[in-house]
Amino acid sequence: MFHSKWKKKALATFLTLIVPTAALGSEDYQQLITQARKGNTQPALTWFSQHPDLDENKLADWLQIASWSGQDKQVIEIYNRYQHKSLPLRGYAAVAKAYRNTQQWQHALNLWHALYEKDPVNKDYLRGEILTLADSGKYDVALEKIKALNQHAPDNKNILIEAYIYKISGRYEDELLTITRAMSFSSALAPQSEQYLNALQNNFLPEAVLSRTDEHSVSPTVRVDAAAKLVRLSAMPTRTEKERYNIADRALALYEGMFKEWKDKPEYAASYQRARTDRLGALVSRERNKEAIAEYQRMTDEGLTLPEYARYWVATAYLKDHQPKQAEAIMSALFYQEDGEINTLSMEEKADLFYSHIESEHFTPAQVLTEKMVRTTPAYRSMQGSPAQLPNDEWLQGYQLMSSLVRYGNDLPQAEKITYDLASKAPGNQGLRIDYASVLLARGLPRAAEDELKKAEVIEPANLTLEIEQAYTAMTLQEWNQAKLLTEDAVKRHPENEAVKRLQRANDIHQLSELRIGGSVGLDSEGPDSGKHDTSLSSVIYSPPLATNYRAFAGYGFSHSRFSEGKGNVRDWLGGVEWRSRDNWMEAELSGRNFNHKTKTGARVSGWHDFNDHWRIGYEGERLSRRTPLRAMKNDITANSGLINVRWYQNERREYGSSFSYLDFSDGNHRYEYSLEGKERIWTAPSLLVDVQPALYYGRNTKADTPYFNPEESFDIVGTVQANHLIWRNYDKSWTQEISGSVGNAWQKNYGNGMISQLSYGQRISWNDVADVGATLRWEKRPYDGEREHNVTVEFDMTFKF
Repeated sequence: MFHSKWKKKALATFLTLIVPTAALGSEDYQQLITQARKGNTQPALTWFSQHPDLDENKLADWLQIASWSGQDKQVIEIYNRYQHKSLPLRGYAAVAKAYRNTQQWQHALNLWHALYEKDPVNKDYLRGEILTLADSGKYDVALEKIKALNQHAPDNKNILIEAYIYKISGRYEDELLTITRAMSFSSALAPQSEQYLNALQNNFLPEAVLSRTDEHSVSPTVRVDAAAKLVRLSAMPTRTEKERYNIADRALALYEGMFKEWKDKPEYAASYQRARTDRLGALVSRERNKEAIAEYQRMTDEGLTLPEYARYWVATAYLKDHQPKQAEAIMSALFYQEDGEINTLSMEEKADLFYSHIESEHFTPAQVLTEKMVRTTPAYRSMQGSPAQLPNDEWLQGYQLMSSLVRYGNDLPQAEKITYDLASKAPGNQGLRIDYASVLLARGLPRAAEDELKKAEVIEPANLTLEIEQAYTAMTLQEWNQAKLLTEDAVKRHPENEAVKRLQRANDIHQLSELRIGGSVGLDSEGPDSGKHDTSLSSVIYSPPLATNYRAFAGYGFSHSRFSEGKGNVRDWLGGVEWRSRDNWMEAELSGRNFNHKTKTGARVSGWHDFNDHWRIGYEGERLSRRTPLRAMKNDITANSGLINVRWYQNERREYGSSFSYLDFSDGNHRYEYSLEGKERIWTAPSLLVDVQPALYYGRNTKADTPYFNPEESFDIVGTVQANHLIWRNYDKSWTQEISGSVGNAWQKNYGNGMISQLSYGQRISWNDVADVGATLRWEKRPYDGEREHNVTVEFDMTFKF
């Protein structure tokens, strides 16, 4: 049965040729036939139904006019009633058409075949048989017959029928090719013809349809298809970001025009609904994710059910808008079967599903997904017709996701191993080299990362991901000018890219002022060193960067405690300059220290120098040192100090440092202190890190019988286990808790050994890289002059950038 205007027009074209042109009797009868030819068939059909005694020609007229009016069942009924009569061939042709339209294929074929045998000159009978064969699904036989007919009797109608066969058999490319060939030698087929426009649309070329006709003259389906194709193109990862944005903008402009015309018009309801749905994809491609989410929520509130592809767009928008739990819920419903198996997904869908799990802090499903990809995907694939083995992109994606998984899970050694193996096996793959450098940077090895990025730069210097990673590396190395230039270039080239926006934010944060506050409050203390009810506070505010490497700072602090000889109070006002450059950091400070109702001027110079990623040397010299015990200052004793330290850093899992300090007290005492401390990570999980921190300390003083705690010699050995647990995290926001316990031994000359024990519990909140606040409750018990005494203290620190 015909289901389109094209099909009916094709039949009408050749059936019209077999309508007799001779006079049909009386003038009134002729008038009825003339009206029927013009489309007004009802008067003639009424007349025929009232005159059952008809001759063969009038019966043929009745059959034809009933056929024109689309009353196929009536045609067959009339034929069955009068089949004892011998009708003109045109009458049988109308019956054959009716059989065909009602899918009575064999009856139709029998009639068409008989008609062609009686009148082989009339090729329309053979064409009717061929069309019926095609409609019945015998495409190959129909194609063979129409090609043979066209070879012996070339005709434009033959080519159109060939195109029709290709169309209904789903061979749309051949349909378009056939019609295009026909247009080359037939003026009846113009670029605006219905057949050609339909062929373009069948080949998903709606934009070509619009380019050949007025936008408002085509069907709403064509307009929606044209915009939908732009949406699909805008999501293709092979295009540049600028191209994708331009294509998405074109689609959005088309949708705006449709909405203005179709809104609140019931006849366009279906097309309007589809346009709203497809527009979500254009918004996501254009990085207008909040708009996409808001539109989705409006559609949901209206009770509309979106198709799966649109819900995936919405999930992508949620993921890009840092709402991973909503994205995960949608994607899990779309991609997981009831038995937990994962549906067949594209590479992009797998990546989005993976990151929806990871960024929702659900590592188990991310691990299951990734391990299945790695386990079931071969490294090479075969292409049909080629003996060569080709690299499998899905295998590579599986290992890249695996490196991201272990990196999110804090297993950076495994992440480094995976990315190094991939980068070394594919030295021409710039992206793998950048991934490796990114892991090195995360491990605290910025110079090694810089070297890898330099190697990657040879392949494509203008690569955006490369430029972003180079900018972060430059910031870590305190190469502020380089970081600024790289950031400015990335923003200029791709201002709307999410990664570029994050880089711009990091650069903007570097330009902020900074406030640091720290202190402690003694809740219960028995020690002679800190006194009772001791309190300390320090605060420093830094200016935004000045002349690239400099910051000015000013601060205030105080210390207070009670001793047997009275209260001790010290207040400090300070100001200075900080200098930060590659491999170096330094501060120079002047201070006014107020104690015992007088103020003295102090000074400090501190700094460090990095020789490479692993070795650092630090130094400090201070007049009226803040390392002077408060009890000494209560007794009007001050000290100047000097310090030098060396740090060896392997990576985030292991580091050791040693230091030597010297205090020169105004009472003639000289204090020498040596320390060695380190860190070894013994446990790693996505939300838990456990470190062992060994520490050694040796101190010696040259004077005894001082009013402050001043052991002649002392030696401490302490081992600490510290666990850091992630309670909650959402991108740059996190809430953690820290528990530590220490056990050790303290030896003091003339007093022997005693046990050191310590427990602490703290929490910390970090917010958007501009606020970091922590507080810790600490209990400690250790010997002083042979007596074990305890201290309970609350310590806190805060950093704000504004």
